[in-house]
Amino acid sequence: MHLIVTGATGWVGYAVLQHCLASSNVTRLSILSRRTFDLPTGAQYDTSKAKIIIHKDYTSYPSELLAQLRGAEGVVWAQGIARTQVNRE
Repeated sequence: MHLIVTGATGWVGYAVLQHCLASSNVTRLSILSRRTFDLPTGAQYDTSKAKIIIHKDYTSYPSELLAQLRGAEGVVWAQGIARTQVNRE
């Protein structure tokens, strides 16, 4: 199964990323990220199925990007901002 994950550098998104890399059900993983980062390491993670795609403007999806995401069967949207950037109100 080909999945798309956003927010993989955050608290929830990173846990989703780890689960996807450890799952044999996920055969391809497209990770949309605003910045580059290191994938988790360990024998339980198959990082060969993961591709980090740097994408900074989530209001625009050029045809080149859509071509890379074609065929995905699901999306986990964990995109957000750090809780330290949200005021109490």
